[in-house]
Amino acid sequence: MKRILLATLLAAGLAAPLWAADDPIFLFEKSEKVRVQIVSVDHDRRVLTVRQPDGETAEFAVSPAVRNFDQLKEGDIAAVVLDRALAFDVVKGGNAPAQIKTEEGVGRNAEGEKPGATWETTKTITADVLAVNKDKGLVKLRGPKGRVLEMQVRDAARLNDIAIGDQVQVRYKQALAMWVEQAAQ
Repeated sequence: MKRILLATLLAAGLAAPLWAADDPIFLFEKSEKVRVQIVSVDHDRRVLTVRQPDGETAEFAVSPAVRNFDQLKEGDIAAVVLDRALAFDVVKGGNAPAQIKTEEGVGRNAEGEKPGATWETTKTITADVLAVNKDKGLVKLRGPKGRVLEMQVRDAARLNDIAIGDQVQVRYKQALAMWVEQAAQ
């Protein structure tokens, strides 16, 4: 059985825009929605067990910040939406140290409403450009702790403004929302 913290699933969202830059280079964006069925609820321990679309079950520890947990019951159908995006911005002449910064936000439904919440996290990694291969649409970066990573860019033409020695800020956003769609009878 997979163990995933529902604090990740059942927290809530940031009001900030997806990316602060005017025109970031998006490497990918993806959104998935699945429906899960609640197969058991442990109200004392605040743990949910859900059946995923592939038939497997997953257990989630639900944060005390989540309201209306007491309304959840076996048989409820919940929707889960996961959004992910990866982008980077070029910082010409940047000389900041390679670093990772994480921002998180949570939100929840009002008391008395159906259970539901959102959660969002954005990681910003400052990295140095080591190589640019415009023909193949690849950029090689050195990030925190000296780790080197080669990344494929969706639109290789966007690499025309990137040179060895530039810095980039790579941002990875993950947002998740979960709410009850159909209460068990």
